[in-house]
Amino acid sequence: MVKVSDTHIYEQLMKDATLNPAFVEVKDTSGGCGSMFVVTVVSDAFQGVLPIKRHRMVHTVLEKEIGKIHAITLSLFSVSQYRAKNPEWVPPAPQAKPDGDSAVAPGIDANRSTAALDSVPPATACAQGH
Repeated sequence: MVKVSDTHIYEQLMKDATLNPAFVEVKDTSGGCGSMFVVTVVSDAFQGVLPIKRHRMVHTVLEKEIGKIHAITLSLFSVSQYRAKNPEWVPPAPQAKPDGDSAVAPGIDANRSTAALDSVPPATACAQGH
């Protein structure tokens, strides 16, 4: 099975015209295995939309990836909801990755994998099926 990366999920969400997100953050919580992710999406497309429909919208964007992922936790906010929770937040302007091939919001390293299992090396975590 092909591994899904946090960068790939990020790029799929950012380029979706329906979502047109103001902010996306993707964290691989499987120790770099690409099997568990925590995803935050902030989009005006979520304004007035019930949570279950928001989840369906994101699942539609990630339909090819969902079957390869063991678990995904979604936190989906409209821009006004996210601002209410984070009053200092200002939507970041997209910028080019160092290699210049995709847009990445400032403060988000598209090449990173944030491990939830810091004490377990990624290869070990993957071998255990995490």
